[in-house]
Amino acid sequence: MLYRSIFQFLFNLLKFLSFFSLKINKLLRTRLNINSKISKSFSKNDNVIWFHCSSLGEFEQARPLIELYSKNYSNYKILLTFFSSSGYEIQKNYKHADCVSYLPFDNQKTIISFLNNFNPKVLFLIKYEFWPELINQLYIKKIKIFSISSIFRKDQIFFKFYGKFLVKYLKKIDHFFVQDDNSKNLLNSIGISSSTVIGDTRLDRVLKIKNEIFELKAISKFKASSPCLVLGSTWKEDYFLLNKLKLFPKLKTIIVPHKIDTNSLKELTRKLKMPYSLLSSYKKDNSKSQILVIDSIGLLSKIYKYADIAYVGGGMGKKGLHNTMEPAVFNIPIIVGKNYNKYNEVIDLVKLGGIISVKNENEFYKIISLLLKDSIKRNKLGKINSEYINSKAGSSKTIINLIKL
Repeated sequence: MLYRSIFQFLFNLLKFLSFFSLKINKLLRTRLNINSKISKSFSKNDNVIWFHCSSLGEFEQARPLIELYSKNYSNYKILLTFFSSSGYEIQKNYKHADCVSYLPFDNQKTIISFLNNFNPKVLFLIKYEFWPELINQLYIKKIKIFSISSIFRKDQIFFKFYGKFLVKYLKKIDHFFVQDDNSKNLLNSIGISSSTVIGDTRLDRVLKIKNEIFELKAISKFKASSPCLVLGSTWKEDYFLLNKLKLFPKLKTIIVPHKIDTNSLKELTRKLKMPYSLLSSYKKDNSKSQILVIDSIGLLSKIYKYADIAYVGGGMGKKGLHNTMEPAVFNIPIIVGKNYNKYNEVIDLVKLGGIISVKNENEFYKIISLLLKDSIKRNKLGKINSEYINSKAGSSKTIINLIKL
């Protein structure tokens, strides 16, 4: 089998490279003792609903569905698996899962061994997670597989002549709940008709966050009565925009970097030309700081509640634009970088006007100036974003109504 040969070659290469790379070495070590963890969490008599996510972003798409199934199928147990350590480390104690684990590497022997430890009733693959050996072994066992919030583009390997050997694995998935008509049409073009346009389950998650009653006291104190700009999930490619912040003396700015390790925080704070505070050390006596840097994880989706304007990072480089729906739900205008064409909701909202794309610091300065001076304009753009969320939400309930266990 071509895929197995390719995978084995790449896996052997990873093992070799692990002697020279701590990151690769850690990737391999995370897969140790997975079977033992699974066998301790489930008995062969347990019916298990299984959700697999690549990382934290996909987890946010799975989360509303996990919580619905947990509530409506209390006689089932839930397994949540991740491919990346960033997702696993943050959600390893997630309360709605009976077990949170890494997914084993996708070779035949390892997958068969993994599946022998529990009794999955159904597997939900979130967005892009299509592991051929995993799909093949579940197909052999006649276990249902559903793809959730998936999205397809013409430049993906499945639609190239050299990727046709992978299409047979997609055809073993029982149904695709895709985000848009283009994805459905692309699946049809390769002979897959079992798909439904359902939208993005992530919207259900952001609506739930908005409706929660919460207060972040330190954030509230920092903002006080000043206008507030939140820069969320920023990368070093976004940091040239920070030069313009000193031109807004009445603006409070909260920066939530994508990475919060020591080196990343040093790289960020070196770019700041004004007094700043780290959240971990923020106290009343340094409340004159105009900038608050968030050096902890898990707060961003709630911090957007305090923003008057949001900038979502990732779009100035090639790492990928981060979640714009988290700020959109809070009725605020959003600014992004120049690279956003892989994100349907951003394309929609740029056309509608609720999201503004900027290419350089001068454009960034002009739009911040406009939105600070014109509260009517600011509220109008924010309303466009929140109405978009409300009009597109509800896909999680639709899925659970269609997939009854």
